[in-house]
Amino acid sequence: MDQRVQQVKTLIESSFHRELSVSEMARLVDLSVSHLQHLFKNEMGQSPAHYVQELRLSRAKELLESSSLTVKQIMLHIGTKDRSNFERRFKQTYKLTPVQYRKVAGLHPTEAWQTMEPDRLKSQAMNTNG
Repeated sequence: MDQRVQQVKTLIESSFHRELSVSEMARLVDLSVSHLQHLFKNEMGQSPAHYVQELRLSRAKELLESSSLTVKQIMLHIGTKDRSNFERRFKQTYKLTPVQYRKVAGLHPTEAWQTMEPDRLKSQAMNTNG
């Protein structure tokens, strides 16, 4: 992996909870924004911004599974401010809202529901809602 991409990846993974612009990332590795985006996408298969979003959603999912933090507290923890945007992206990724996901996750031992497919999770959530 290109060393500059690795540096940016490491920065993202250690700082995804705070605002981090692609221009800041590019400055860190002495590249233009467009060159960084091109290199990152070639190496990682996605843009730096999408990688940040993916990490945030993954961490939110972990916190929903393992903590009693509210959705608002989780959003603050992962560096997201807009609840509707967060819930929309979470649902696009995991096929459930964060609240639905937590309900389903609470019904299953960790090993069982971590391997469940999103469609099965969704049907489980619907069965618990009524």
